[in-house]
Amino acid sequence: MRKIIWLVALAIPLIVLATLPARVVLSFLEVPEGIGQVQGSVWSGQAQWRQAGHAPMRIEWTWRGGQQWRWHAEGADTRLEGRWRPMASGLALSDVSGRVALDRVDLTYWLINARPRGHLEVTLENALIVPGQAPDIDGQVIWREARLEGAVHESLGEVGMTFERRDGTQIVRVESLRPASVQVRGRIDVDAEYYDVDLWLRASSDRPDLVSQLARIGQAQPDGQVRLQLRGALGW
Repeated sequence: MRKIIWLVALAIPLIVLATLPARVVLSFLEVPEGIGQVQGSVWSGQAQWRQAGHAPMRIEWTWRGGQQWRWHAEGADTRLEGRWRPMASGLALSDVSGRVALDRVDLTYWLINARPRGHLEVTLENALIVPGQAPDIDGQVIWREARLEGAVHESLGEVGMTFERRDGTQIVRVESLRPASVQVRGRIDVDAEYYDVDLWLRASSDRPDLVSQLARIGQAQPDGQVRLQLRGALGW
């Protein structure tokens, strides 16, 4: 009889943990605004993420053992998947891959006079983002069908962005991957408090008319390039 009592005493918390509603756990975690319609348990469930002006994204997750969850997010124009592990503060992802529509990424503060178009092809080995610290991201993002609309209305072809962490700073190296009307190169540095953008744009030799357009979003250089420099606070 005593053994049965002990088995019941051990089984009750296990049953509670296995069936704990996901919405209860999410209330203790830092999740993006717009997460709702949470269903299932912490081990296997789903939710919806609503961004203003965009179709909702369906997010699903499944426990894979230890402290690893497999997740999948999909909307009308975006599809991502990867692994996630819980943290007291911040976000820890790994093996992230998929496609993101560029209009879901807020670049208003970076390109006020030009709207970027196309989509991002994401392949990240790790992504650790903790408020008050420099991001630690390792991998690559390719901007496919890249183009600008607005003050500059031209194709950028394909632009590669390689992420690496060095001496406490997140570095993003930016470079055009094939010929286009506008070639791009440069880097973005992110530390615990600020980001610094230093990009160089060059119009192709058969499009000298683009130089004046590019000068609207940056500083014209004597060699015909246009330099775009930006610095701002991360605003954790």
